[in-house]
Amino acid sequence: MNSISRRTLLKGVGLTGLAGGTGAWLLTEQQTPEEALDDLLENALTALPAASISAALIKNGELAWGKSVGYQNLENKKPATLESIWPTIGSVSKLITWTAVMQLVEKGQIKLDGDVSDYLGFDLRNPHFPDTPITPYQLLTHASSLSSRRMTSAPDSMADFFCKDYSVDLKGWITSYLAPNGINYNPDLAFDLYRPGDFANVTPDPIGVIAGYSNLNALLAAYLIEQVTNLSFEEYTHKYIFSPLGIKDIGWQKNDLDQQKIITPYEAKNSPRAPVMAVFTQSMKERGYLSQTAIPFDGNKTYFAFDDCSYFSPFNAAGLLGSSTTALTTFMQSFLPQYNTETPLLKRETIESMWQVQRSDPRTGSVLGLGWFQFRTTRHGTFWGHDGGGPGILSRVMIDPETGNGVVLLINNFFVDFRQRALLLDQLCASLKTA
Repeated sequence: MNSISRRTLLKGVGLTGLAGGTGAWLLTEQQTPEEALDDLLENALTALPAASISAALIKNGELAWGKSVGYQNLENKKPATLESIWPTIGSVSKLITWTAVMQLVEKGQIKLDGDVSDYLGFDLRNPHFPDTPITPYQLLTHASSLSSRRMTSAPDSMADFFCKDYSVDLKGWITSYLAPNGINYNPDLAFDLYRPGDFANVTPDPIGVIAGYSNLNALLAAYLIEQVTNLSFEEYTHKYIFSPLGIKDIGWQKNDLDQQKIITPYEAKNSPRAPVMAVFTQSMKERGYLSQTAIPFDGNKTYFAFDDCSYFSPFNAAGLLGSSTTALTTFMQSFLPQYNTETPLLKRETIESMWQVQRSDPRTGSVLGLGWFQFRTTRHGTFWGHDGGGPGILSRVMIDPETGNGVVLLINNFFVDFRQRALLLDQLCASLKTA
């Protein structure tokens, strides 16, 4: 297990403990704030449950604390560290995609209110509204009328989305499934029945993220990037996002990452979850992605490993970024005005525009800017970030530009007790309060 020692905490960056917390995770008189946080994660392993957890706290733009608990691999008992690589961080990956889009908007290579058809090399229209263009702005606000829930049920299931090894690249998939003359084009699967950009009538999301939420928006955005720059999406993001930040242990293809650091994703046998999600687990088992044999861990808990979830995928931009906690934390820090960097990814005014509320969902309460979700908390202020989920991952990144504070949380088990997760997030935020 790995944690940043108290000696390495940056000067002037302090933690105040779990003030206002409840239950077993309270700071005691005998504990330092860092020791209490360590215990917080250890207890969360059982409470959630999870095979491993990684968390980092950002205070005033700087890294204040970080720790990983549990195991990178349960069978060989290899401890997880902050440098361990999560093979996917789920939809948090989209923040990299939206950053790349906005870089090209800054350069004048993409217009937010332009017609995506001007960049794609083919005409993209919802056939129910053929006179209404689909714009990059609609991709960023998940209001394009593209539907990923049906597209990831047929022809590709959600299980395949995360784990299938594809032979086709992004261009091949987009032109096959979304171009009108594509061999697999099916408008009934590709589009919802609302006019692109009509916020008032966006189709409710069956999984409850935000109305209109579509992985296709990120995939199409990535293809725009390829068309505009003549670089692959992976090449562009490495050159213009990862390299300027000097971060390693991050990438889109599992085979390109350090194999000795990759975390094995797990699902707990007795995970608390909605019954409908059992269909997802069964699909993973039927396709051979999820082990049939349970691995005992820590007394009465057992886990199934996603030990055949190795892929080359065209779906990277929507949810398949692999990253260490350290690399992901640095990426999040780079957006804060309090963080000192000589290589900002975006202009400050661009970042602030991404954090302007564009629309909200009255059903779910979700609030969205340009690709970034707003997280309002009762006690800790307003954050901007993203959630993610998938096989063996439940992720949350959130930063507050006013205070320069933030939280990165990665949990190795998608099906957890969300009340316990909410408590964990609350107490991580509480530890950042100024004494």
